[in-house]
Parts: sequence; C-alpha cells; structure tokens
Amino acid sequence: MSEVRIPAFAKINLRLDILGKRADGFHELRTIFQTISVHDELRLRTSRRPAITLTVEGNQPLSAEPVEKNLVYRAVDALQRELRIRGGVEIELSKAIPAGRGLGGGSSDAAAALRGYLRLAKKTLSAARLMEICSSLGADVPFFLFGGRALGVNKGDEIYPLPDIPKLHVLVVSPKKIHVSTP
Repeated sequence: MSEVRIPAFAKINLRLDILGKRADGFHELRTIFQTISVHDELRLRTSRRPAITLTVEGNQPLSAEPVEKNLVYRAVDALQRELRIRGGVEIELSKAIPAGRGLGGGSSDAAAALRGYLRLAKKTLSAARLMEICSSLGADVPFFLFGGRALGVNKGDEIYPLPDIPKLHVLVVSPKKIHVSTP
C-alpha cells in the first residue's frame, strides 16, 4: 500500500483591495497572498476498496459535513475522473487551520490533495488543466497549488507569483464567534 503525506499551509492577505462587485456575485479584487507556517496535514493511501474515504480530525464542524461536500474529497474525485482512475484512496486530514477564519484552510487542503494524489497515483497533468481543476474548486485554490507570495486578481484566481520577502512574524487572532463563509 503506497502512502503520501503532504502539508497544506494557511495564508494571510498582506493587502486586499476590493474593487467592486461582479455580475456572478463574486468581488473583483486585487490581493497579495502569503502562505504562513500554520498548516493542516494530509495523508493519502491507496486502498483496496474502490471508493474515496475521508477522515477529518481536529475540526468538529468539518467532520460533521457530508464527505462529498468537502473540498479534499471533491479535488480527488475530480482528478480521478480526469485521469480515469477507479482505484480507492483513503485520506486522513488533520486540521490545525481554524475553519471559517479567512486563512484558506479548505482551499489549501484541496490544492494539497491534488498534489498529493498526483504523487500517489504517479501521474501528471498539464499545468493549464490542473489550474482549471483548481479554479473549479474555489477562487483561491489556484494560489495554494504553488503557495509562497503572489498577487491575486479577478476573483483571486488569477495568480502572479511575487518574489519572497524577508521573514515576517505575524500574530493570527482567531475569535471563535466569527465565521467567514466564502463560496
């Protein structure tokens, strides 16, 4: 049985300019994304069962939602359909990124699942097609495919890598009563 472990890093917005509302309900924006050291951990293993199984630890609201709605499940399902793979995979997601706090936990997990599953399946996909799959999952999933620091425009899904900056020390405050829902 093969196994891949992969981290999924959180992000902060070093700058966020909301330029207006789009016809599709999203906001037109310009932002500077930066990954930070806080991260979730994904473990993907091949399985003899022909299904995708997902276990979430460390975040009660996520573990209560139907598995098919989780971005990690949707990411792996999309890749399996794209690559025409029917084999089973077991995924364990250990959450450290607080949900609903604007840190991109779900999007980061989805991008990590895509990278991890490609490694597990020993497959490749063109960068353009992989970005299309990322965009279909969420506006900031494309950023998390590469991480680091980047300019995000449009819905945040058009990504332009930026040079690294000197190490910053940041304090992330995550009040439990505030939840940011993003489409």
